[in-house]
Amino acid sequence: MENQVTEKPYILAVDDEQLNLELLRFILERNDFQFEGTSDDDYFFELLKQRKPDLILLDVIMPRIEGFELCEQIKAINAYKDIPIIFLTGKVNVKDKVKGFEVGGVDYVTKPFNEQELIARIQTHVELIRAKNQIEEQAQNLKQSNDLKDRMFSIIGHDLRSPLSAAKLKMDFIMRGIIDPKDDKFLDETVYDLLKTMDEALNLLQNLLGWAKSESDQIQMIPEKLNLNDLVEQTFRLLKLGSDHKKIEMQNNVPEEVFAFADNNMIKTVLRNILSNAIKFTPLDGVIKINSKQTKEHVVIEIEDNGNGIPKADIKKILNPNEHFSKLGTEKEPGTGLGLILCQNFVQKNGGNLKIRSKVGEGSTFYFDLPIYSDQD
Repeated sequence: MENQVTEKPYILAVDDEQLNLELLRFILERNDFQFEGTSDDDYFFELLKQRKPDLILLDVIMPRIEGFELCEQIKAINAYKDIPIIFLTGKVNVKDKVKGFEVGGVDYVTKPFNEQELIARIQTHVELIRAKNQIEEQAQNLKQSNDLKDRMFSIIGHDLRSPLSAAKLKMDFIMRGIIDPKDDKFLDETVYDLLKTMDEALNLLQNLLGWAKSESDQIQMIPEKLNLNDLVEQTFRLLKLGSDHKKIEMQNNVPEEVFAFADNNMIKTVLRNILSNAIKFTPLDGVIKINSKQTKEHVVIEIEDNGNGIPKADIKKILNPNEHFSKLGTEKEPGTGLGLILCQNFVQKNGGNLKIRSKVGEGSTFYFDLPIYSDQD
């Protein structure tokens, strides 16, 4: 775990003389640094694994290994290569200075230590590395924000514009008399198509906002006792238009006494998206079942359909947050692939995992686990 900027700087030292280590501890701790020292170069790497220091003090001349060689070993490890290293030595000549800088050192301090010089050099390099780390973190956050913005604009510009444009075109046809409101098929075809199109746009907008909030860590998870049978029934009612139109049988096989401990809005979003997807890829007169399994600590929800199925190669793409993957449904229903990425994100936030079992031509089962509710939660 990286040190926080607000923490006391942590200094790790290697010196073969115990007296020097005790002196360093005395000087550093009274100047508000945290300190750990060792004369054993093997144990030094154990200390490195336990906690990454802000800076390393390294004796140049030691019995088992030269400080320059130890420095090279440290710099060869990717996780430690950016830690500033100051060499400790009783004498410094130009040749040693050059070699020290060549192997990755940033400075020298001569023995016997001058307290003010030692603290000034350590403080300078600690502030430099912390400032560098902070700038890199800010740059990474800025890049993520720009990537998020670019992906949002891409989805808004393409996927959200398509259903809105289709709805506008159909309403223009109605206004111009090209589509007759008195036609027998007006309600079953035109009005249904408009409702379906607006549902697609609304669902996409909800997913887009939820995904953006999740990606920017602006969404708060509030776990509570959830009646999963009720949530499934609510989702069935919400998506009744689409399932009825394709004459799909919807089965809620989740027992009424099954309760999960999770965020209500997130799990509603997960069920809505997965079930909507199942309807999209299930043919006319198909069947969709919502099942559940229980263990001592978890409840597994399964959304099973007898639709087209998914090729193995596509399953990896579907659950890849960095890949924009979508396919048309059995009735040419469009999709963005964003919904399942959001589902995976929300399930993980609630301590579970989203997985897929599928056979081409037989159907798919999307399933995820949630913590089971107990009276102790």
